Amino acid sequence: MLRLSGWVILSGSVWILSFTIAAQPATPLFAQGISNEGVTFGSNLATPPTTLPRFPDSRVSTIKGPLPPEQKVEDGCFLPPLTIVHSALTNTSDLAVAPKGKKEYRSACSAVHTQKWPEAEQHLRKAVEQNPKYATAWVTLGQVLQALQQPDEARAACTQAAVADPNYVPAQLCLADIVAQKQEWEQVLKFSQRAMELNPVSDPHAYFYAASAYLKLNRLNEAEKSALKAVEIDKENLEARAHFLLAQIYEVKGDSAQELAQLRQYLKVVSDPQDAAMLKKYVADLEAKVNK
Repeated sequence: MLRLSGWVILSGSVWILSFTIAAQPATPLFAQGISNEGVTFGSNLATPPTTLPRFPDSRVSTIKGPLPPEQKVEDGCFLPPLTIVHSALTNTSDLAVAPKGKKEYRSACSAVHTQKWPEAEQHLRKAVEQNPKYATAWVTLGQVLQALQQPDEARAACTQAAVADPNYVPAQLCLADIVAQKQEWEQVLKFSQRAMELNPVSDPHAYFYAASAYLKLNRLNEAEKSALKAVEIDKENLEARAHFLLAQIYEVKGDSAQELAQLRQYLKVVSDPQDAAMLKKYVADLEAKVNK
């Protein structure tokens, strides 16, 4: 595993956040040092996450080359966890973007797919300069700036997307993601709840962010409810982190059986062999504990 600026690069191009683990011999959960966990421990109690775990999203193309033919430029080339938005969430004002602006956006998406962040930023800035209400481009610019480790500028860009269209769900999710990484949990709730108001039935990401914030704020019942809702609507398991988050919630609640069930679900999507081996060992130990 290669550590770089607080991130861990696993299995090629898959990026997930690394976390600090205060492992103790008596610590029950995740003390094995699994790289993508989001909790620390004191005594036998899991504390809420200090930052969010990330997991790859299959709706994002990381391959080199042009946009897939089925991906409309208006739909965006968002990075995890936003991904390609559903067509129903596409910003209607984007449809009025001038052809030159769309051309800049498509060039930016090609740069995003090859992780050429400065090049992507250049094209996106041209797109929004020509089209100040181009909400999709503002969101993508925010994510690119976040990848360039410019969180304040990233937040400003996603705020511009929300100003351009207050009903644009990806803008709210972009802001939720940025403030979550800054551990501003009340703000995470603000943006995730707004996203849930706008789209309560088809996108799990807002519920995941809300659950993460509730857990950090020690509002466990609300955290569990939101995380379960994320799992319920996520038929394609695109927000697999929700299972891991539920395991953390049940750890705090002392419900080992439910914790085990969620870890089994999460284990299905762990691709890194080392992480999978660590998690399997913990699951086996927890199974032995539950079956006593």
